[in-house]
Amino acid sequence: MPDEATALTAPDLPALYRRYIGCLNRRDLAGLGEFVDDDVRHNDRPLGLAGYRDMLERDFREIPDLRFDLRLLVCEPPCVASRLHFEAQL
Repeated sequence: MPDEATALTAPDLPALYRRYIGCLNRRDLAGLGEFVDDDVRHNDRPLGLAGYRDMLERDFREIPDLRFDLRLLVCEPPCVASRLHFEAQL
């Protein structure tokens, strides 16, 4: 995960986010550390990388066909906004 000293440029951020979504869709939880920092927060709750990984493992267990379909991505470093589409086969 880049630190503030190696801030991402506008062209780099969308590519990084797309790689993150690819990591999730491959269920490459071992590779999350490339994209998720140790002090990650989810909905303003501190989780840490281990907690974030646990949350995803639970989601993948409960929704086996879960995929993250990126519909809209707006990047203005250091911020990212995205619209993800989820559809589960029940």
